[in-house]
Amino acid sequence: MVRTISLLLAALCSNGLLASELQVVLQDAEGKPLSDAVVWISPGPSPVNVANPQLSAVMDQQRRTFVPYVLAVQRGTEVTFPNSDPINHHVYSFSPAKRFELRLHHQGEVAQKMLFDQAGLVTLGCNVHDWMLGFILVLDSPWFSQTDASGRARLRYSAGKDQQLNLWHPQIADAEANLSRPLPTQGMARINLTQPLKRDPRPQPAPVKLGGSY
Repeated sequence: MVRTISLLLAALCSNGLLASELQVVLQDAEGKPLSDAVVWISPGPSPVNVANPQLSAVMDQQRRTFVPYVLAVQRGTEVTFPNSDPINHHVYSFSPAKRFELRLHHQGEVAQKMLFDQAGLVTLGCNVHDWMLGFILVLDSPWFSQTDASGRARLRYSAGKDQQLNLWHPQIADAEANLSRPLPTQGMARINLTQPLKRDPRPQPAPVKLGGSY
C-alpha cells in the first residue's frame, strides 16, 4: 500500500499535478511595474521530467510589428509565424540560438513554422521594415511566465533542490548577477530593479504613406 501511494505521488509530481506556486512582483528603479518581463525557474541539478502539453506558440505580424514583442517558449517548441498584415514581411534572425529567414506573404497565406530546439535569446527583425524588432527567449525549463501590466506573474512548478528564479527583459540594465537568485520558499518574490531601464530598443516605425502598402 505504501509503495502504491509513493508511486502515485511520483506520477502526480512528474505530471505537474502537485505543483508549488510562486507569485512575482516586478518594479523598475522608479517603483513602476514592468510588463513583458520573462520570469522562469531553473530546475537545478535534477533532471526535469515534466510534460509540457503545449509545445507550440505564435509570433504574429500586426500593423508592422511583432506580436507579442517578447515571446518565452520552452526548448523544443514549434513557433508559428502568421502574417496578419495585408503586406509582405521577411522575418529573419542572426542569433546563434536560431538562424533563419522566413518570407511571409500577405494575410491569408498558410503560416510558416519553425522549431526552436536550442536554448538562448533569438532576436527577430524584418528585411522589409527595418524598425520591426522582437524577441523569442528559448528556455531549458517548463516553468516560466511573463509579467502583466501590473508587473505581476504567476509560476506553477515542481519544487526541487538548488532551484533559481531568473528574470529577463530587453530594457533591464541591472547586472546579470542580480537577475538570478535562489528560489524563495514563501511563495512570493518582490523584485525591485536598481538601475534605470534602458531606452526602448524598438525604432519608430516609418509613417504610412497615403495610398501606399507600407
